[in-house]
Amino acid sequence: MQKEVFIYITLLLLIIIPSAYAVDEKEIYSGTIYSNQISTVNITNEIFSFSLSSAHDKVVITLPTNSYVVVKNGSCETTENYELCVTNSEFWYHNTTLDDDIYKASIKIYSFLLETTEIELTRTVETTEFLIGEQTKIMVTLKNTGNVEATNIIYSDPIPNSFAITQISDCVAYANSTHKTIKWYGSLNGGIEKRCSYKIKALQNITFKSQASISYNNGVKQVQSNSKISTITVPDYQLNMILTLDKNEVKLNQETNLNINLTNINNNNSITITTFKIIIPEGLDISAPPKYLIQDYKELSWKGSLDKGETKLFNIKLKSRYIENYTLKPRASFIINNIRKEVEKSISLNSYEKTLSINSMVDKEVLSSEKSHISVEIKNPSQTYSFNDIDIVIESDMPNFIKITEKIGNLKPLESKKIEDIYFTAPEVVDKKNYSINLRIIYKSEYNQILEANQEKILTVIGKKEVVSPVINETSITKKEADNPPAKLNISLKELFKSGKYNFSIRSLIIPLGIFFIFVLLSALFMGYKRGHPRRSY
Repeated sequence: MQKEVFIYITLLLLIIIPSAYAVDEKEIYSGTIYSNQISTVNITNEIFSFSLSSAHDKVVITLPTNSYVVVKNGSCETTENYELCVTNSEFWYHNTTLDDDIYKASIKIYSFLLETTEIELTRTVETTEFLIGEQTKIMVTLKNTGNVEATNIIYSDPIPNSFAITQISDCVAYANSTHKTIKWYGSLNGGIEKRCSYKIKALQNITFKSQASISYNNGVKQVQSNSKISTITVPDYQLNMILTLDKNEVKLNQETNLNINLTNINNNNSITITTFKIIIPEGLDISAPPKYLIQDYKELSWKGSLDKGETKLFNIKLKSRYIENYTLKPRASFIINNIRKEVEKSISLNSYEKTLSINSMVDKEVLSSEKSHISVEIKNPSQTYSFNDIDIVIESDMPNFIKITEKIGNLKPLESKKIEDIYFTAPEVVDKKNYSINLRIIYKSEYNQILEANQEKILTVIGKKEVVSPVINETSITKKEADNPPAKLNISLKELFKSGKYNFSIRSLIIPLGIFFIFVLLSALFMGYKRGHPRRSY
């Protein structure tokens, strides 16, 4: 009866007082105790002790916390997240030595399992102080540390409009007139985590306290928590670097100017530049020694200071030797107010030249097993440069096609060469099938840069069909026999069938059948005539 009352009270409390857990229980002990001893047991690394009362109708249970509870026979008591039950308290036997009656009782202990759900929010800001134009990465982890699903999760991180949001991964960005917001919606089962990340790029100087929030339903109600506060500072000082090229695209050996402007846009402090450096890629030559810069082969460097608002201009003359898209990346390290910072910019320069052209001829269609022909013409369209070590490589997905390599050698400016004696045999196909023929030209520039040109042709192979001769002699009778029929046919129809020397067709039966039908018709008319004109007897 007491257990039923306890259950009703517990259910009532769960309805009246919302909590963040649901209740379940697990049996952790089942055993028997005796009246002539105090039983002590270790249950899940916790010590419990039991003793029967003198009336043998109750059990005194001492808990690991040294508190105790009295449980009557046939009932249960709940305390400290345990349910303690006593049953079958009864006489066991009489100890004649001690002249004592021994009683026993059965004990069961249940542990309440608390099913919880709680979202642990971890938010890390990679760098909390950076310059205008720089950015920092924010990494977020949401983990359900409980064992029950959390639903209606809403992660929200407001970002001022002083920043641009870039490189969003597994989150969603929203914006209005005052700020932007990173959000994530969803559910998480117990023990599951969700990660998302994004970067914020400084557009102007600002200092703000950055904090994200999370709300979720824990199975009882919607709860909310916040991340740690990160103070993000974008100071109003920086070294501005501007890169320009006279020409973004140049021909081989054509000169262009790379201009680099370093400007201290701070209005209050000077900047000490500890290192300014740019490494010129291989394939680009420095045409003339640049002013102010120290040159060490391909590396150009400078160090110094810039007063507030001061600009330093560097001009680098470059000339390309290779056909390539180059990336120029100068970098500067500087100190301001005892804080070390770095700035890096990049710009692309494309160097080009007219490359070898391919003009090829391949049959569009060819029959199975027949020979086909490929002709290739290579032309150097450049008026200035020669190309060397030219190889033509021809490959195909046709069965048994052997890769063909033809060496052209060198081509001077505007020179061309043609190869026509390239043959192959088409494969066997049932109907028709398309195959790819790939032509690849591998060659070197005058500066030994390996270049390549490609072309693809499609060849259709058609299967050969069987040629069936038309049937001319349907009766197996020669023209001579037809013109000179024998006076008498000395072979019976039975013998004809036995010999197998017959060949029927519909056309060969038309005349005999026609004669047969005419005979039947005349017979019918004759018989009708006789019935209509009986013969008179005299």
